[in-house]
Amino acid sequence: MTVTGSPGSDRLRRVVDRIQGLPTLPAMLSSINRLMVNPRTSAKEIAQLISSDPAITSKVLRVVNSSFYGFPNRISTVTHAIVILGFNTIRSIVLSTSIFDALRKSQPSHGFDRAAFWRHSIGTGACSRVLARKLGFTALEEFFIAGLLHDVGKIALDSYLPEDFGKVVAKVREADITMLEAEEAVLGVNHADVGGWLLQKWSLSQGLVDAVARHHSPALAGENLKPAAIVHFGDMLARALQIGSGGDRRMPTLSDEAWTVLGIGTDSFPALLAEGSEEADRAMVFLEFAR
Repeated sequence: MTVTGSPGSDRLRRVVDRIQGLPTLPAMLSSINRLMVNPRTSAKEIAQLISSDPAITSKVLRVVNSSFYGFPNRISTVTHAIVILGFNTIRSIVLSTSIFDALRKSQPSHGFDRAAFWRHSIGTGACSRVLARKLGFTALEEFFIAGLLHDVGKIALDSYLPEDFGKVVAKVREADITMLEAEEAVLGVNHADVGGWLLQKWSLSQGLVDAVARHHSPALAGENLKPAAIVHFGDMLARALQIGSGGDRRMPTLSDEAWTVLGIGTDSFPALLAEGSEEADRAMVFLEFAR
């Protein structure tokens, strides 16, 4: 195992070395990625691959026909979905639903509200998508996925180090501090570190790894500063809107670097909050995959 890019990489390695039985993502994702890098790949070829798994096909069609995308006419085949939404969007849907499936089977420790956690995660994904759209980015699904997964390290800790994570949850309640502060005090690392490691283990893109690993410290994200900054603000917006809960009641420290690089003015906040709320409501279709 290689754990890189963290100031506390030795501490992180000691923590993650204790994690056993980590779930894997379906081989289909690797196959989709291989097909997508070939410029000659057709929508039909990717559709045939996805359609070979009825469960994933059903999930893709439920999402594309939901209010999240808002198409007036029903999309009945994966091929049609790819033509309408594009390869990257369909890949992101397969990735997100697969991650829900991989992580929902693990048993939570006492005191951590998984339902509220997933609502917050989906809300952060939706708010990150809104921010990315406002700032002129085109790969909106990548930002949704990054926001959706920003706190995935908490699920890994809750599932595979339940006694330690139980102490974190208890410390949050007793001291009324953020999860980040409690994790650092109890474990010496935090959920962002663990989340970045997990996405690295799953061979996801470096941009996604950095956006998750640095969503509390965007200035350390290097060339992926802007994606990390968007997820950082997406988290703040979801917290301001009180969409679910990340496990604490405190607002994390706002990054000055994120504020500067995105150039968001305070006068835009009301519109961002309104759009984020509407987008989050539509995105809650993903919540059914977490149950």
